[in-house]
Amino acid sequence: MKSTDFNLEASARFVSSEVENIFETVAFLIPNWKWLALIGIFAGLYFFQMGIKWTLNRIKINQNYFKEKTFMQFFLRLEIEKSISWILTLILGTVLIESLELTLNLEKYLILFFKLILAFYFIRICYLAAEAFGDLLHQWAKNAKTVIDDQLAYFVSRTIKVFVVVIGCLIALQNFGINVTALLAGLGIGGIALAFAAQDTVANVFGTITILLDSPFKIGDRIKIGDTEGTVEELGFRSTRIRTFYNSLIIIPNSTVAKEKIDNFASRNGWVRFRHTIGLTYETTPELIQQFCDQLKSTLTQDPTIDRDRFAVTFNSFGDSTLNIVVNFHFHIDTPEEEFIRAQKYLQVIHHIVIQMKLDFAFPTRTMIIQNKPATT
Repeated sequence: MKSTDFNLEASARFVSSEVENIFETVAFLIPNWKWLALIGIFAGLYFFQMGIKWTLNRIKINQNYFKEKTFMQFFLRLEIEKSISWILTLILGTVLIESLELTLNLEKYLILFFKLILAFYFIRICYLAAEAFGDLLHQWAKNAKTVIDDQLAYFVSRTIKVFVVVIGCLIALQNFGINVTALLAGLGIGGIALAFAAQDTVANVFGTITILLDSPFKIGDRIKIGDTEGTVEELGFRSTRIRTFYNSLIIIPNSTVAKEKIDNFASRNGWVRFRHTIGLTYETTPELIQQFCDQLKSTLTQDPTIDRDRFAVTFNSFGDSTLNIVVNFHFHIDTPEEEFIRAQKYLQVIHHIVIQMKLDFAFPTRTMIIQNKPATT
């Protein structure tokens, strides 16, 4: 019995000694137990990251706790769970790896790798926060009709995003041991040469500020700038993007937009002008012209969307081959597309009355008179 107990005790001491030897054995200048601890840390960090991500997803599902349109509600709508979970995981991982006291080079490169990923996700979460703030500004723009408008909210949102990315990159460089102050000073030396090359860019930025302060148009308006006509799709830092009726996209520098004459069709408040000249033949008598004007006026004024206070159908002038009658009035539309449909309708009314009264549209003609002369010998 004593022999058996002795064998068991000896076996236990042997196993304990072997295990201790395995753990204390050095591989690549690091004891095996630290390698095992490092593997355990990575495994634990993986499950920790998954747990944080799951928790944030649950919070996003229950975000109806936020009854009003707040920054937090807009923030939770974005894909923040991955960035936040990785930020917390990498911070914890850095602390745990430093506590292991690995070899100087291995610890240095592991922490540098962690900091690199941490900087990426930190900039990303700040960018998402700026995007959420931009969404909140857009919400304010819908509710506040005078203090802030939608395109100003868009511009401020873009500015904050650029600012966040630049500052985040500078902080990341500083954490990696790069002297940001010296770097900026070096850029300042080359800034003089850069300023000459960036004159157009600066002019476009000031043009953007001028447009925002003056507000000659907003996104979605149909405008005409020079020979370009279309719908404003985007007002950026450097340029304005206009979608034409041919579905092409024209990009105009904001410095040009600020200097050009702008015709904003959206500012008509739904009232559109219809002006058309009708050319009748010279065979049309004055009585028929008057009857035509009266009939046309009587028919068109039955349309309730036409402004009767600004309505005129008059015999205007004698043309080279036409008697010119001008039809001029304003009508109300609800959508920009309706303008062309209604204009077609009014032209069809005019055409129908001309046919009904058996009148004729004039077209350019030329009469040649050949004078006979006596023959000479």
